[in-house]
Amino acid sequence: MAKQTRSKRKPKGLGDVIENITEATGIKKIVETFTEGKDCGCDKRKEILNKLFPIKTKANCFTEEQYNSWSKFKEVKTKTINHEQILMICELYSNIFNLPYWKPSCFACSGTAKTISTMIDKLDVVYNTYEN
Repeated sequence: MAKQTRSKRKPKGLGDVIENITEATGIKKIVETFTEGKDCGCDKRKEILNKLFPIKTKANCFTEEQYNSWSKFKEVKTKTINHEQILMICELYSNIFNLPYWKPSCFACSGTAKTISTMIDKLDVVYNTYEN
């Protein structure tokens, strides 16, 4: 009997880790059997858990262009950040932390403001590792 191999994908967060465990132990197959192919919400839960508990990855270094762009942003940063700056923050965050690019669907929502604020804080930590 041939040994079954699962695809080796790097987990993005806790949701992926749980999915890998349920696949390895056979729990996922049992759930699929009992739900008769109906959506049990596993994919949505996995996505939520990946966002809430991402696996920490080593940050990339800023390129010279990224460093200069972030320096300029910090110089002109005001209490209100415009759409163009939000998109720049999202792209830079994605590149530095090896994460999928996330673009907010609503620029006015409080959740977006909190997420962008967190991104800025984390980018500042990397930025501040450079000697000025």
